[in-house]
Amino acid sequence: MQANKSTVVLSPLARGTAKVYIYYRWALSLLLLGMYYSGAASNIFGTDNPQFYQLTTITYTLATSLTAATLLHSHRVVNNNLLLFTHFLLDLIALTLLMHSSGGLSSGLGLLMLITVAASSLVFTNQLALLTAALASILLLTEELISAYLLDDNRRAIFPAGLLGFVLFLTALLFRLLNQRLRQSEQIALRESDQAVHLQNLNQLIIQRMLTGIIVVDTSGKIELINNAAIELLGANKTDIALSSGMSLRASPLLQKGYEDWLSKPWQKMPAFKVNDSSVEIQAKFANLERSENKSTIIFLEDTRIAAQNAQRLKLASLGRLTGSIAHEIRNPLGAISHAAQLLAEEQEQQGSNKRLSDIIVKHTQRLNQVIENVSQLSRRKTPNAQNLHLESWLNSFIEDYKNSYTTKCSIEVQTNDPAAIIVFDASQLHQVLTNLLENAHRHSLEYSSQAWAKCICHIDPLTLRPCLDIYDRGAGISAELASQVFEPFYTTSHTGSGLGLYLARELCEINFATLDYLVAVNDKPGFFRLGFAHPEQAQQRLHND
Repeated sequence: MQANKSTVVLSPLARGTAKVYIYYRWALSLLLLGMYYSGAASNIFGTDNPQFYQLTTITYTLATSLTAATLLHSHRVVNNNLLLFTHFLLDLIALTLLMHSSGGLSSGLGLLMLITVAASSLVFTNQLALLTAALASILLLTEELISAYLLDDNRRAIFPAGLLGFVLFLTALLFRLLNQRLRQSEQIALRESDQAVHLQNLNQLIIQRMLTGIIVVDTSGKIELINNAAIELLGANKTDIALSSGMSLRASPLLQKGYEDWLSKPWQKMPAFKVNDSSVEIQAKFANLERSENKSTIIFLEDTRIAAQNAQRLKLASLGRLTGSIAHEIRNPLGAISHAAQLLAEEQEQQGSNKRLSDIIVKHTQRLNQVIENVSQLSRRKTPNAQNLHLESWLNSFIEDYKNSYTTKCSIEVQTNDPAAIIVFDASQLHQVLTNLLENAHRHSLEYSSQAWAKCICHIDPLTLRPCLDIYDRGAGISAELASQVFEPFYTTSHTGSGLGLYLARELCEINFATLDYLVAVNDKPGFFRLGFAHPEQAQQRLHND
C-alpha cells in the first residue's frame, strides 16, 4: 500500500518540472565543482573549510550524476513522490554544507535554496512543498546558530537567515498558487485536447462509414484522405491499384482525367463513369477546400443508382397517375371486345375465316391487356420486403418451381463458384426478375439452336466483392449498339413481346439496390445478362434509411 501511494502518475507539468530540475541539479553540481578546481571563485567557495567543500561537491556531483543517468534510462524517478522529495532534501542538505564551508550566507549559496523550494512547489500539490520550505528554513537557521554560538563565528547573523527563511516560505506559497493555476489550465487544455481528439476520431469514423466516397487531394494531385466507400467504388480493394493517403490520384486514370478537366473548366460537370464493365456507375463532384497554406480539393463519389432511384420514384409517381387515369378507360372497351370475340368464336355456324379473325382479336386483346398489367405493376410498385437469401439454395428451389410451371421442356444448368454467398432481395421480386430472364433465354435459345437452354453462374465479383448471377443462353446475342436499348420501355425485337419485361426487371433490381446489365460478347466469350446484388450490409443500411 505504501509503495502504491508513493508511486503516482504526475501531471505533464509536474513531470516536466521534475525532469528539468534533475538536470539542473546535475549541472549545478558540475559548475560548483568546476569553479572550485579552476580557482574562479576561490575567495567565495570553500573559504572556511576547503577540504570539506571539496568532499561535499564531489559527493553531490556523484549523486546528481547517478540520478541524471537513471532518468535517461527510466522515468520512474519522476513518478515517485518519496524519491523526488528525497532529492529535494539532499539538495538542501548539500547546499547547507557547502554554505557552511564557504562562510555562511555571505557566500550567496543560500539563495540557491529558492530554486529548490520553487521547483518543489511546482512538482508537489500536497503539503510536501511547504515541508520543503520549512526544512530549508530550519537548515539555514541551524547552520547559522551552530556557526555563531558553537563555533563562535562572529560573522554570522541570525536575522538574515530568518529573513531568507521567510522568503523561502513566501516563494513556496506563491509557486504553489502558480502551480494550482497552471494545473487548472493544464486540465482545461487536456479536456479540450481529449474533446478535439474525440471529435477528430468521430469525424474519421463518420467519413469512413459514409456510403458516399470522399477523397481529398492537394494541388499536386496527392491523396490526403480517402474513405472506404471511395476505395470500394473505385475497385481498389481487390486490384493492384494503390489508393491510400500519400498516393497519387493518377492510380485511377478516369478520375484523374476528370479532376484535370475540372481544374481547367470548373463549371463543367464530369460525366458518370465505370471503372470496369462489372462495376457500378460513379458520379464524381469536385469542390475547393480553402486553407491558409494551400488549396486542396475534395472529391465526392456517389453511386448513381441512388440518384437514379430517386428520379425513378418521381417518374413512377407520374406514371402511376397516368395509368390510373387511362387503365379503366382502356380496360372496359377492351374487355367488351374480348368478350364479343369469344362469343363470335362460339357460334357453331361461323366459317373458318371468321374463326381465324376472332382468334386474332382475342390474341391481340390479351397482349394489350398484358401491356396494361405491366404498366400498372410499375405504377403500384411497393417497397421491397428485402430479406437475407442464401443464393444457391434459393436458386435451386426457384429452378425446380420454374421447370414445373414451364409449358415446354427446358434445360437449366447451374454453376456455383461461391456456395456461401448471401444476398439481400425481395424473394417475390427476384422470382419475377429471374422468370423474365430465363423465359427470354429459353425463347432465344429455342429460336437459334432448337433447344430451350439456359445457364446460371453464381459467383463473387473479384473487383467489387458483390454477389453476382450470370445468365447465359444459346441465342444470337445482342450487339453493342443495341445492348443499351434492350432495357428501354416498349423496346422489343419480338413480335409477341410488349417490350416491358427487361425494363420491369431492371426497375425491380434498382429498388433492391442491385444492378441488371447485359455484357456483350468479347472474343470467344458469349454475351450474357449479369444480375449484381448489393453488399448485404450496405443494402440493409440503405433499406433502413429509406
